[in-house]
Parts: sequence; C-alpha cells; structure tokens
Amino acid sequence: MTTGGWVCQAILAVLTVGLLVVVAAAQPSPPPIVIKDIHVEGNRRVQEAVILGRVKATIGSPFNPAVLAEDIRAIFSLGFFDDVQMRVEDFEGGVKVAFVVTERPFVRDLDFAGNKKLDRDTLQDKIDIKLGSVYNPVDVQRAVEKLREFYEDEGYFEVQITPNVEKFSDGDVRLVFSIVEGRQITIEKIVFRGNQGLTEAQLKDAMETRERQYFILRGKVQRQRLDLDIDRIVALYNDNGYIQARVDSHDITIDREKARVTITITVVEGPQFKVGDVNVTGVTLLPDREISRQIKFKSGDVFSVSKVREATQGILNLYSTIGRASADVNPKREQLAATSQINLTFEINEGPEVYVERININGNVRSQDKILRRELPLREGELYTLQKRDRARQKLVNLGYFESVNVTTQPGADKTKIIVNVEVVERATGIFSLGGGYSSVDSLVGTIDLAQRNFLGRGWEASIRLRAGASSQQGTISFTEPWLFDRPLSTGFDIYKSLRQYTEYHYDTTGLNLRMSHPFEEFWRWQVGYRVSRDDITKISDIASPDLKAQEGVSVTSAVGAALTRDSRDFVAAPTKGGQTSLNADFAGLGGDSKFVKLTGLQTYFKPIWFDHIIGTRAEAGYGFGWAEDPLPIFERFYLGGPNSIRSFKFHSLSPRDSGGFKTGGTSELLGNVEYIIPLPFAFRIAGFFDIGNVYGFSTEFDPTDLRKAAGGGIRWQSPFGPIRVDYGINLDRKPGEGFGAFHFSVGSPF
Repeated sequence: MTTGGWVCQAILAVLTVGLLVVVAAAQPSPPPIVIKDIHVEGNRRVQEAVILGRVKATIGSPFNPAVLAEDIRAIFSLGFFDDVQMRVEDFEGGVKVAFVVTERPFVRDLDFAGNKKLDRDTLQDKIDIKLGSVYNPVDVQRAVEKLREFYEDEGYFEVQITPNVEKFSDGDVRLVFSIVEGRQITIEKIVFRGNQGLTEAQLKDAMETRERQYFILRGKVQRQRLDLDIDRIVALYNDNGYIQARVDSHDITIDREKARVTITITVVEGPQFKVGDVNVTGVTLLPDREISRQIKFKSGDVFSVSKVREATQGILNLYSTIGRASADVNPKREQLAATSQINLTFEINEGPEVYVERININGNVRSQDKILRRELPLREGELYTLQKRDRARQKLVNLGYFESVNVTTQPGADKTKIIVNVEVVERATGIFSLGGGYSSVDSLVGTIDLAQRNFLGRGWEASIRLRAGASSQQGTISFTEPWLFDRPLSTGFDIYKSLRQYTEYHYDTTGLNLRMSHPFEEFWRWQVGYRVSRDDITKISDIASPDLKAQEGVSVTSAVGAALTRDSRDFVAAPTKGGQTSLNADFAGLGGDSKFVKLTGLQTYFKPIWFDHIIGTRAEAGYGFGWAEDPLPIFERFYLGGPNSIRSFKFHSLSPRDSGGFKTGGTSELLGNVEYIIPLPFAFRIAGFFDIGNVYGFSTEFDPTDLRKAAGGGIRWQSPFGPIRVDYGINLDRKPGEGFGAFHFSVGSPF
C-alpha cells in the first residue's frame, strides 16, 4: 500500500471516531435520582430536628450513597442510638430516605446500695452518669472503676462494686451500684529504704500521708495524696542539696488479716551539693546591693532549689516595681561533680518598660464594669508595676463586693505590653435579717438590718438598721455615693436616733450627719462633715455634783468636723499587714447650745512575723474642751473600758469620778493595745493581748505615767456576717472595789 493510501485511511479513521463522539454527545444522559423526602423512624425521645441537624443530604438534592453513608455515621455519633440504618423507597418520581434509629435506653433511676461510710451525694459526684442520661455499658464500667478508685483512695481496698441494671416496660433502665465496702485499711507504718542524708522523721514530716496513731490519726491510704507525697520527698531532697535524688519505688503491702498497710518507699539520694560561686550579670538599672538582698544564700551553704526559685522571683518582683515586668532572670547552674558544688549565675535581661495594653474584667454579673475599673490604680496605657497590681487587688477586696479577687497578667502584643486579667466572684451584698444575739455591752440584743453595699450594681451603699438591747436602742438610715459625678468624691448622710442607759444617766439623741471625703496620694483621704443633733440628758444621779446636774436637759449640737486618714491595711475586716493613721477635729458652736472642741489621733500597725502570726498595735489619744465658759458636754467626754479599749473593764466604766463616786467622764485619754494573733483553720484566729491607758480630767490630773493595764486572750471568727470575737481581759493593777477582769463578746475587729 502506498504512503498516500495510509494517509487516506488515517484521516478516515479520525473522522469516524470524531463522528461517533459527536453522536454520543448528542444523546441525552439519564436524569439524576432526586431525594423527594427525608424523615426519621424509631425515635421516641430524641427530636427529629436534632437528628436531621446532623444530615447533610437535603430534599431536592441528588441521591448520593456516599453522602448518606456519612449522614448515618454523623447520626450515630450523637451517642443516643444503638443502631442507625437507612431505607430508600421510590417516591413521587424520586426516592424517599428514611433513617431508622434504635434508641439507647435512658437512665430513669440511679441509686447506690450498701454504702455506709460514704454518702450517696459524694458517690454521685465521682461518676459521670446522671439521672436522665443515656445508658451506655461502657460508661457504667468506667463509673465502676472511678468508684473503686475513690474507695481505695479512702483506704477501702476490699471494696466490691457491682452494677445492676433493671429494665422498665418502655425500655428505660434503673441502674443500681451495689457496694460491699469492706474494712477501711489503715497505715500501720511508713518505712524508708536508702535514706542516709535525711532522717526518716524529716521525710515523714514532708508527707501529708500519716501513720495510724490510735484514735487521733486514722492513717488512711489515699493514692493521689501518696503520689503527691513522692513529689514532696524529692523536693525536700532538692532543698537539702540532693539534686540527683529520686524515689526508686513505693510499694503498698496489705495485711488483710489485720486490715493494715505498710508503705515502703525506696529512695536513691546521690551526693549532697553545696553552693559554690554566686554571680549576677546584666544589671544596669538597680544597685547591686538591692539584687543581693533577694539572694538569701551564700557560697558554702547547702544548695536549695526552692531558695534559688525564691531568689529568682524576688529579683523579678524587684524589676516589676520599676516597670520592668518583662525582665527575665535565668539562674544558670554549673554542676561540679568532683567537688559536689554548684556555681550559680543569675543572668538578667532587664528588658524594656512595660505598659498596660488591656485590662480584662470577668465575673462581675451585678456590678457595673466601671465600678471596678474606677477603683483600679492601673490604667490602660500606663506603666505597669507590681505595686499597682497588688494595690488593685487590695482595693477590690476591701470593697466587700466579692468572695474572691484574682489579678493575673499575660504577655501583650510585644515585650513592652502586658494584659491584666481581673477575675472576681461576686458575693451577696444585700442583707435583710431579723435576729437576736448577745453582747457583753448590751446583754440580749434584737436586730433588724436592711442593707445593700452595692445598690443597683452602682456601688451605692444604703442601709436601715434597728438595734434594741437591754440598755440601748438605736436606729440609723444611711446612704453613701462613693463616686459623685464619676469622681472619687464620697458623699453621704446618716439620720439616726439613739437611746442609751448608762449607770449615771440616760442619753437620748436624734440627729443628721452629712459627710464628704476624697482620696489623695497613696492611701490618704481627707474628710469633712457637719452634724446637727438634739441631745437629751435625763436621770442624772442625785449624788452627782452640781456641775454635772447642770448637764441635765435638752441641748442642740451643731458641729463641723474634719479628718485626715491614711489606710494601708491589706484587709479591713481582718488585717495582716499595713496600718491606719487618723487625725480628727470637731468644732461645735455654729449655732446650737453646745460649744466645744474635740481632737483625737489614732495609729494602728499590723505586721506578719513567723508562721503567718501577726503583731497588731494601736496608739490613741484624745483631748476635748468647752469654750465660751461652757464645759465639755457629758456625752462628748472620754470613757474607756469595753471590747475595743481596755478589756479588763466593762464598757464605759473607766472614768474619773467626782467626790460622790459619780463617773464624770474625762477631757483627755491615752490608750495603747498590742495583740499577738495566730491564724487557725476555718477562718478562726486566737489572740493574746495587752492593753494600757487611762482617762483624765476634772478630778484627775493628766499624768501619762498613771496608766491602767490589762492582759488577756480571745478567739476571733471571720464569719459570713462579719468578724465575731470573744475576749477576756485580766485587771493587772486591780484596785479596791474593782473586778478581777471582764468578759467581752462583740462583732468587729478591736482596732
């Protein structure tokens, strides 16, 4: 065949194939199968919308087996079904898709049987199965394991737990965990192997797990606590120079006959390392001596991991006080195995100044955001310091609006920025109570309180208080706006009525008090006020002097007052550090009948010492005098005695007396208190105290060496209703006719 023939045949073949393709393309393709309906069958409790919400296939879309297979898996993943199938039927020119489900039963009833030592609620909290949840055998088995683990943590190693499932007629189930608790196996002894550098007593002191000691310590085995104890043992070794120490094993041997456990802990100590050279590099902004003060160890001391950590944090805190919160401290260790020494170099990268990028506040449901922000000494865009952060927390705590306040930080957009997070948990700030109680001042007392410290979430303080005791009745209506015109200008008023029966006279006063204050600098505040009152003195003793008898009757007091205060206490209700300074002056005589001047000064100071114990001190002095030939009114004079002054005397009982033995009150006073406070668990504290002071005037010359003294002790409880305390003071310089001491029950801190 010629070449031309081959070419002709090739062209003909191509044309034939092309013609066939064109003809095939011209033929119509079969129409797709369309889904005309989708529904669910077999569901009783789970709503159809919930099931179809997982389905990607839709009515009107082409029938695609792959998509529908994915839909079956998605429905099954809901966890409500034992089985999911699909049925397809012809329907109106397309198909109808039915998802046929078999629901798992629900747990309609859940109970525990045989538990005697551990209550039902405690056991329920340990498992994830709840009443009304879907029954799943895997979840039940997981619950059994959690219950067994919990019982073993409580020392019940013989526990047996069996889940029993009972079906109701509709398919739901009743689940009962049958428990045989067995005996609580206690720790007979804890044995250490391999310890030479540290004694067994030292290691046991580091553990929370304790041996059985008669009826005092039951010595329960708790696995989680024991695991933490292993970490504590290693940490103790690290703090005593044994940086290579490890716990090789810890075994629990059970003597089932005696129901006792022996715990054997095997340690590998390694050599003890001491501190070699201590160097600091990278310091340019702070004096070297300030950095050195943060390092509490020196060359030759036993190496301690925690002391290195404390020194690192101390240096970081020091830099944070000058706005360098991004400073980095790397305690680089050089281990010299030959000499068992560790050379330390604190490499410091001082970093740039750090500014507040953003302040996030969370947890304030009732309180408006601005109520919290206005108290913060931190502002967005300002230099961040550690003092400002601590002060921010302190001010929020002292508002009294929150159960807890947590102020944390996180890195910002770059090293010059920081984000401050404020997390609060609100407490109920409203009070409505009808109650009664006992006070060593007023004996039986009935109270009605209606108060709101955060009214409408705007920080307003409003209250109505009524108090009636055996010797006094009081009523007060108060209102305070702490931020007038969105400025830290606190204004308020008090309307009050008070009747008090003293041994020498009865005092009835009704009045109005207007007040205003403003903070300045750090911790300082000035205050001004005006008071007008109607004061009625009755039933003055017949043996009183003529000067005192002249005080009987009604008078009007119109007085202005001013005060300068500084308050750096960390917690106002129960201080642990800081103090309060107060200088007060009152002037009466702008109208009214009373004409007097009264000056008082107060200084308190609290300091934490060892073991979180606290020393608290107070010094107070006062002086008053009448002018325009008027004496100082009897209701403005000074008296001591009672729960807040010299505690060996009853309330108001320490005073100068006239020739007839009548308490006249004084024109001046001196008072000092010292307390040693020991914190206890559950918000309790015990205190020992020493009180000293006296009142002078009229029949008594001012003599600062003539002081009355008292000593005693008491207990305090930071209750949900405020600080409650009980004190007993002993009269150290008892005079004829005076008691041995006095008992005081009161609310509030002594100073």
